[in-house]
Amino acid sequence: MLKFGVLPVYWQRPLWVLLSLTLIFGVVFWQSWQSIVSIWSRSDTFAHGYLVLPASLWLIWSRKEQYAKLQPKPSYLGILSLLFCGFVWLAAEMTKVLVVEQFALVGMLVCLIWSVLGNKVAGSMLFPLFFLFLMVPFGEDFVPFLMEYTASFVVFMLRLTGISVYREGLHFTLTSGSWSVIEACSGIRYLIASITLGLLYAYLHYSSYVKRSVFILASILVPILANGLRAYMIVMIGHLSDMKLATGVDHIIYGWVFFGLVMLLLFYIGSFAQDPPVIAIPQSKPEEVVPATRDTGWLVIGVITSVCVLMWPMVAAELHSRQAIEATIPGALSQSLQTEAVAAPVWQWEPKFNGAMAIEKRFVDEGGQTVGIYFANFGDESKGGELINSQNTLISHGQTGWWGVEDSLLSIEGASVSWRVQEKVIANQQVYLLIMRWYRVGGVNTANRYYAKWLQLLKRLSGDASPEIMVVVYTQTPQGDYRQARERLQKVALACCN
Repeated sequence: MLKFGVLPVYWQRPLWVLLSLTLIFGVVFWQSWQSIVSIWSRSDTFAHGYLVLPASLWLIWSRKEQYAKLQPKPSYLGILSLLFCGFVWLAAEMTKVLVVEQFALVGMLVCLIWSVLGNKVAGSMLFPLFFLFLMVPFGEDFVPFLMEYTASFVVFMLRLTGISVYREGLHFTLTSGSWSVIEACSGIRYLIASITLGLLYAYLHYSSYVKRSVFILASILVPILANGLRAYMIVMIGHLSDMKLATGVDHIIYGWVFFGLVMLLLFYIGSFAQDPPVIAIPQSKPEEVVPATRDTGWLVIGVITSVCVLMWPMVAAELHSRQAIEATIPGALSQSLQTEAVAAPVWQWEPKFNGAMAIEKRFVDEGGQTVGIYFANFGDESKGGELINSQNTLISHGQTGWWGVEDSLLSIEGASVSWRVQEKVIANQQVYLLIMRWYRVGGVNTANRYYAKWLQLLKRLSGDASPEIMVVVYTQTPQGDYRQARERLQKVALACCN
C-alpha cells in the first residue's frame, strides 16, 4: 500500500512541476476563478461547486495505489489542447461570455494536468478530471425552456384532471386563483443536483459504460418529469385548499421533500443493477517503466507550459486597451426620427437592463399612436453590464404584475436592408404591449445573440471601437390583434436603424 508522503521516484519531479504550475495558473487567472466562487456564494443553485474539487481529489486519492504504478510522461498533445482552451478563454473574455470563459478556464486546468502527467495517467483519471467541469455554474440558459415545459405540463395535467384553466404564456388562472411559473419553479436546482449526484453514483457503482449512460440519462430526465409533477401537485394542493396551502414557504418545503424522495427512489432502483468493483487501470510492467525524465526535461516542460498559461491574460489586456468603447448613444440613431417627441404614456412599464452605461428613451407619434424607443449602450462591458446576457429580460424582477403572452422572431424589411427582431407581447390586467428588440453591433442589426457575440468578437479582436447598442421599440396593442401595432413598430425601426 502506498503510504502518505512516500512516492515513487518517477512521480516526485512531475508532481512538483504540476503543483508549481497549478499555483501559477491559479494566481494568473485569479479573477476568473473568483467569478466562479462568487456565483457559488450568492446562488444556492450552484453551491454544490464548493464540493466538486474535494470530491475529484477524493476520487483520485481513493485509487492512488493504481495511479502510482503508472509512469508520468509529458504530453505535447496536452500542451496543444492547453493552447486551444487558452484561445477559447481569450475569445470569451473579450466578449464577456462568462460561462464559456469559465468552462475554458477549467479546461485549461485539465489540460495542464494532462500536459505534465501524460496521456496514460490523465486517461486513467478521466472521470475525476472531467468531473471538475461541474465547478462551472452553468444551466441558466435552460431556465426559459424548463419554465415553458413546467407551465405546459401543469396545464395539461389540470385539464386531464378535469379542471378548467385559462393560460397566457407562463401565467394561468383557475377558478380558485391565479398562478405563474417563475424561475424558481423551473426545476433547474433539482436538475443540476440530480446530474451531479447521478454522475458520482454511476461512476462509483457501475463499471459498464452502458449502465453508466442509462443511469446518467435517467438522472437528467427524471428530475425534469418530477418537477412537472411537483408543480402540478402544488397547484392542486392550493386549488383544493381554496389557496390556503402551498402558497407560501410550504410551497418550497413540499418541493424539496418531493425531490428528495424521487432521488432516493432513483438510487434505490439503480442499486439493483450495481456492478462489482473492477479496477480497469492499466499497469506498467516492470520492464516497461523507463527511468525518470531528467531535471532539465521537466524544467523545459515546465517553462513551455508556463508560457502557454501566462500569454493569454497579457494578450487580453493588450486587446482591451485597443478597443475601449465610448459609452454614448450615437446621434445618428437618437436623432434619426423626424417626428416630434410626445409625452410618455401611462403604461407602467419600460425597459430596464442592469449595467447600461448610456441610455436614451423617446416617445414619438406614429399613425396617431404612441411608440416608445429605447437605446442602451453597455460600453466595453467592463463595469458588469453586458449587451447580451440571459438576465436582460423584458420583464425584470421589479416589474411585478406583468407576464409574457407570446414570443416570436420577425423580419424587418426595408428598401435596401432587412434584419430579424425578437417580438414579444407582455400584459398586465389593463394593458397589452407589443415589443421588438434587437442588437446593433458596429452597424449590423440582428436578434440572434450568438451572431451578435460573434460580431462583438470580430470587432474587438480587430480593435474596432464602434458602438454596440440594444434597441427596443414598443407600443400598446389590442389583445390578440397585433397587425397594426406591428406595422407601427416596423416603420419606427426602419427610421432609426436603417
